[in-house]
Amino acid sequence: MEDRSKQFKVGIVAVATVLVTGLLVFFTSDFTWSPFRNEYQLQVLVDQAPGVAPETPVRRRGILIGRVAEVLDTDDGALITLNIHEGKHVKSNEVARIQTSLIGDAVLDFSPGAPSANAHIVEPGGDPLRGFYNPSPLDLIANLQGDLKQTIRSLGGAGEEVRMLAQRINEVMGGQDIERIDRLFKSAELALNNFGSVMANVDDVMGDEQFKVELKNGLAQVPGVIEDAKFIMEALERTVGSADQNLVNLQGLTKPLGERGPDIVDALESGVDNLSELLGEAALLAKNINNSDGTIGKLINDDQLYKQLTNTIGQASSAIRDVRMLINDPILQRRIHQILDDVHVFTDKIARDPARIARGILPRNREMPIK
Repeated sequence: MEDRSKQFKVGIVAVATVLVTGLLVFFTSDFTWSPFRNEYQLQVLVDQAPGVAPETPVRRRGILIGRVAEVLDTDDGALITLNIHEGKHVKSNEVARIQTSLIGDAVLDFSPGAPSANAHIVEPGGDPLRGFYNPSPLDLIANLQGDLKQTIRSLGGAGEEVRMLAQRINEVMGGQDIERIDRLFKSAELALNNFGSVMANVDDVMGDEQFKVELKNGLAQVPGVIEDAKFIMEALERTVGSADQNLVNLQGLTKPLGERGPDIVDALESGVDNLSELLGEAALLAKNINNSDGTIGKLINDDQLYKQLTNTIGQASSAIRDVRMLINDPILQRRIHQILDDVHVFTDKIARDPARIARGILPRNREMPIK
């Protein structure tokens, strides 16, 4: 009875253990092993795929989205077929990277390789996606083995050459050379001391506060001087440009003058000749005016003739004044108007009956001959 009770208790513990294990598996598993899960396939082409085999995890940004179905060796590289879980996807801007751990486990991880602005979801059945293999630290060390060997050999050769160089220097340099080197060091020490003295003097000069202030003021005025120099250069440039333009304008003026120089000289000579002739005639006219025998000369020099001319002009003025008075006389104006009216009437009658002139000329008692 006691043995049967122990067996019952052991059975209960075993069943509880199985139930707890199942619950843990249920809550921690993603059920990728489930044969009833819906999946679709994508293909990735890489140069090499060490450690990649069926059931290798496929992750996207570290999250499991599927597993590797198969790996095929092609002329272009390793073609990997992926089983992607339904509801998971890969975008066109993402790149597949194969990473291996130190113990050789491989993981195929998709991560962004370009901005996701125009990226789209990759559909199954298209061209294979591009991927690459990230070498592990062990791969890097293995690749560096050859370079390390060569480097160590180069270092050994360099050390041997350094040893040989030191040996040759010891052989070449004797006691005299050592003394020469000693003198060289002493000269270098003396030069350094002199340089230190010079620098002390410079520090003495540069350490003066007033000198520093003046130097700062001078340096502060340098931009203004440069700006003034720039302004002066611009003014000189404008002046030179104006002078150049004036020379061009002057050239445009002097060129036609040079081309028409002979004509201008001829015209000037002709003008000078005409002026000389005009001055001669003016001199002759003045001479004739000054001559007392001429009319103008007599008019100027003879007082009696001048008086007679004055009296004549006065009489002409009186006559003109009398004529104006007669014209302005109302009686005379009325008579003149009557005469003009009579003339108008007479001319009108003559125009109407020209035979009146003949009847006035011929005698009234003369009879016309009978034919």
